[in-house]
Amino acid sequence: MAFATRTDLLARSNARRLAQLAVPADRDMVPHDALRAVIAGADLTEYTAQDQASLALALDAIDKALNDSDALILSYGIPATVQTTLLARLASTIALYYLQNAERMDKTETSAYEAAIATLKAHARGELNLVPALPTDPVPDGDVISISSNSQRFGGGATVSAGDW
Repeated sequence: MAFATRTDLLARSNARRLAQLAVPADRDMVPHDALRAVIAGADLTEYTAQDQASLALALDAIDKALNDSDALILSYGIPATVQTTLLARLASTIALYYLQNAERMDKTETSAYEAAIATLKAHARGELNLVPALPTDPVPDGDVISISSNSQRFGGGATVSAGDW
């Protein structure tokens, strides 16, 4: 199961930009809303044979970028079965970066990609959990709050639990 779909990618971008990134440069650009329509399920036979070929190549490029994005996310220890809007956003950001092939990158796009990778790295280090709890996961008993201080900052290494208040 994919972390993001073509529709997710389109929702986080726009049809014109996706077409510019995904239609090969040696092909004529497809009609303005053709890629949006095809992603939404429109029949390719509405378009000329040349547009059909370009749209098929664009969809193939989009699918490859999404698959590469999925593979990267899986490499950070996220199970393929996890579906969240955050993971869809991360996968879309990474796929858009891959579609650009490091061409025409501006600081915003590079920063978004680097932030997505930093989030995945934080998950891999255990600092952030991108896998939501399942309804079958056990619920902690009582108030489980643990506050620890840095001994250099507050003069002690005390740990306080909620029941101690």
